[in-house]
Amino acid sequence: MDLLQLYSNPMQCNINARKYSKQDAGNQSNVAELSLKTKSKKEIRLVEILTNYLKGCAKSLQLHLPQIQNDKGSDVKTELQPNKTPMAITGDHLTKPDNKANNGAAEKLEKSSSTNRNVQKNLLKFPVVPLDETLDRYLDSVQPFFTEKKFQKEQELTYDFLQSSGLQLQEHLIEASKREYNWLTERWTTATYLRHRAPLTVFSSPCITFPKQHFPNIQQFLDFTAKAIYGMCEFKKLVENGQLPVYTMNGFQLDNSQFHHVFGTVRIPRRSCDILQQFDSNYVIVIHKNNFYKMPVYTAEKRVLDVYQLRKQLAKVIQSGRPAGPQIGLFTHDTRDNWTEAHEMLCRQEINAKTVQCIEKALFTVSLDEPVEVPAGQERSMLAAQLLHGGGIHSNSANRWMDKTLQLIVNPNGMAGICYELAPADPQPAATIMDYVQRHICNPKYGQEFSDPSDYGETSSSEELAELQFAEINDCIDFWLMAAKRSINLISRQLRMSAFQFDCYGRSVIKSHKMPPDSYIQMALQLAFYRRHKELPAQQEAAHLRIFSSGRNEIIRTTSNESLNFVRAMVSKRATHRSRLLALLAAVEYHQELTKMAMRGCGVDRHLFGLKQMARENAEPLPKFFYSDGYQRSTNFRIVSAQLTTSHDAFMANGPLNSEGYGCSYNLREDDIIFAVSAWQRDPHICAELYGYAIESALVEMGELILATNRR
Repeated sequence: MDLLQLYSNPMQCNINARKYSKQDAGNQSNVAELSLKTKSKKEIRLVEILTNYLKGCAKSLQLHLPQIQNDKGSDVKTELQPNKTPMAITGDHLTKPDNKANNGAAEKLEKSSSTNRNVQKNLLKFPVVPLDETLDRYLDSVQPFFTEKKFQKEQELTYDFLQSSGLQLQEHLIEASKREYNWLTERWTTATYLRHRAPLTVFSSPCITFPKQHFPNIQQFLDFTAKAIYGMCEFKKLVENGQLPVYTMNGFQLDNSQFHHVFGTVRIPRRSCDILQQFDSNYVIVIHKNNFYKMPVYTAEKRVLDVYQLRKQLAKVIQSGRPAGPQIGLFTHDTRDNWTEAHEMLCRQEINAKTVQCIEKALFTVSLDEPVEVPAGQERSMLAAQLLHGGGIHSNSANRWMDKTLQLIVNPNGMAGICYELAPADPQPAATIMDYVQRHICNPKYGQEFSDPSDYGETSSSEELAELQFAEINDCIDFWLMAAKRSINLISRQLRMSAFQFDCYGRSVIKSHKMPPDSYIQMALQLAFYRRHKELPAQQEAAHLRIFSSGRNEIIRTTSNESLNFVRAMVSKRATHRSRLLALLAAVEYHQELTKMAMRGCGVDRHLFGLKQMARENAEPLPKFFYSDGYQRSTNFRIVSAQLTTSHDAFMANGPLNSEGYGCSYNLREDDIIFAVSAWQRDPHICAELYGYAIESALVEMGELILATNRR
C-alpha cells in the first residue's frame, strides 16, 4: 500500500474538507497516449522554437501594442502590501493557551491613511447571498463539463435543491449569520484544517522561498540567519504596534487580523480535531541535526537582540558538538491521528512533555539544515522540495516541527525560505514577512547596534541559550516513529516538483495589451492542461475576503464556457488569429468578473460549504445535490493555483489537491514569471515537469498570438 492509498486517494477537494475516494479509472481514457519521453522532447523543442521567435520580436511587442480592451483593474505588488492572498486554503480559529496575495485583484486597492489595528471597527459583515444567485453561478461553472442533455439533468437536480432542502438549509444559514459577524471563518477552519487527518506536509502546508543566497563561509550563513530572525521579530513588533499599512478596496478597509495570528501559534494534534493555541513568547526554537535549542531573542528590556548577539548564539549551536539527535521531528510529518497517539505517548514522560511544550510555545522555529547536493538546473525545484518536506529521513525532514505556523529554514548551500501552517491564517502574512526581511538583510549593518563587536559584552538577554532534551526512545514511541518514517519517505519520494523561470515576458507586456495579468496566466494554465490531457480541468484559485471582518478567501472557479471556447479556438486548425484573440479577451474578461464577485463574498464554494455545514449542525441529511455529477466533478480541482507577487526572485510552492492534477504557484514579475508546479507520481500521464513545459508553450503561443494579431 502506497502513501496515497493509505490516505484514500485521490485527494478530492469537496468544499467541506478534502475528501479522499477511489476515482474511476475511465476518467483518464482520453488522455494522450504519447510516451513521457517522446512528449517531453516534442514540447521542449516547441518551447525553444516559439521562445526564440518571441524573444526576437520582444521590442516591437512592447513598443507597438494595440489598445485592445479597457483595463479591468490594477494589479498590486506585495511590497509589504497585505492585499494578495495566493492560496485557496483558509481557516481562522485560535484558542487561548489555557483552554491559513490574492490572484491579481480585479478591484483597485488603495493605502489608507490609518495604520492602527484598533481603528478597524467598521469592517463589513460576511453576507449570506441569495441561494438562487449562487446556484445560477454554479450552473455556469459546471456547464463546460457536460453535453447539453446531461447538463439539463444537472439543471433539474439544482432546481429541485433550490425548491426543497436547499431552501431549508439557506434559512438555517441566515439564522446563523444573525448570531455571528462572520459565519464562515471558524467553520471553514475547523472543517478544512483542524479535522483534516492527512499529514500537514505537502497535503496542506505551502512554502515561500527567499531568493537564492550565497554563503561563502559558515559566518555568512549564520549572519543571514541572524538577520532573518531579527527581521521577523521586528515585523512582529510592527504588527503588535498597529504599524502595518491598512489598505482599502472601493473605500472599504481590508482586515489585517490574520497578521496577529502567526507568531507564537501552534497546531496541536488531537483525536478527530486538532486545536490551535497562541503564546506570547520571548524565544525561538533552533533545530540543528535534529537537536532542539531554546534561544532567547529579546533583552531583559523587551528589545529584540542585536544581530551580533543572535549570531553568537547560533554559532554556539553549530559548535556544540552534539551528535545527531533522535528524529522526533518526523512525528509532525505523519497523519494527524498517528501524531496524536505518538504525542500522547511522548508526553507521558515529564522531560519529553516539558520539551514539547517549550517547542510549541516558541515564536517560531529556525531549522539550520545540513547541506544537500543540488543537480544543475534543479535549484528551484530542490529548494521547493526541501522547504515542503525536507527530503526524507536521510536528509532534513527530522529537522522540522510542522505544527508551528512559521518555520524559518536555512541551508548552508544558500537555500532559504519559510514553511507555513495554514490553519491560523492564509499565506499572505508569511509572504509579507519574507518581503520585509529580504528588503532589509541586504544592508550589511542591518540589526547591528554597534560597529565594534567588542562593545557588546555578554548577551543582555534575561535567559541563556538552552539545550532541550528528550528521554531515550522506548519501544512504544519507536513504533510510532517507524510509522512516521514510512509516511515522510513516501511523501518525499512520490511528490514531484518543477520550478522554473519563464523569461520571455511578464506583467508589463500583458498589461500593455490592457489585459489583467492574472486572468491571462489562468488561461495559460488551462490551455496547457488541455493540450497535455485533451480535456478541460476543474481549476481554482483564491480571491481574498479581507473586505470582511476576519475574512479569509473564496474560490474563483476559473473553468467556464468562455475558457472552454478559448482553448478550443487555440487548438483548432480552422480558427483565425482574430477569433482566437477575441476568445482570449472574452475569457479573461469573464475571469475578472468572477474575481470581482468572489472578492465581494458572492462566490459559489463558500456558500455551498455553509449549506453543507448547516445540514451537519442541524442533523439533517445531506441533499442529493451534493452527490451529483456536476458538484463532484466541479469540486475535484485538478489545477490548484496560487499567486505570490513580489519583485524578488522568490516564489511559493504548494502540493496538489488530488493525484489526477497539479499544484501551480507563480510569481508574476514585470519582465518574467516564476512557476512552481507539483504533482504526485502515481498516474504516468500526470507529470509536473511536462506540465511545466506545456505552460511555457502556452505562454509563448499566446504571446505569438498577440504579436501576430498586432501585425495584421
